[in-house]
Amino acid sequence: MKRSLFGALVALVFGAGMVVMTTSSTAGADANRLNLSDLRQATTKFHSLENTMASGRVDLHLCVDHMGQHWADQATFSDGILDPLNPEAMVYTQNAQGHLQLVAVEWVSDTPGMVMNIPLHFNPAVNLWVLHAWLYSQNSNGMFADMNPRIGVCPPPA
Repeated sequence: MKRSLFGALVALVFGAGMVVMTTSSTAGADANRLNLSDLRQATTKFHSLENTMASGRVDLHLCVDHMGQHWADQATFSDGILDPLNPEAMVYTQNAQGHLQLVAVEWVSDTPGMVMNIPLHFNPAVNLWVLHAWLYSQNSNGMFADMNPRIGVCPPPA
């Protein structure tokens, strides 16, 4: 009798735990969707390069194949602030007409950090902690991957 009561209690606790875990996962997914929606709304103004420059971001002359051209405010790399709605960098690629088109945003820091519960990762090529979000170009590697196969190679320097 004690064994079956104990088994029933374990099953009940385990089942309740699964419901809580499932609910938490769903709540987390909803929170990330809301954050991405808010992020799109906050960064839509950067489709205009004039707005990007007005925000203090400059062309870093850092174009990476399958990533794009980076415009950033380098002063914010070391300010210790990772604002989910105000990433340090905007990433552009050239469209068919030769104009820069916003494809992603990027948080950059000289120390580890997290944005939307996702940790930045260390990029030894630039000696910084980074995280991309491909808000404006689908990425088969994932929303937060560094490289995007849809983005071509950088144009040769003029």
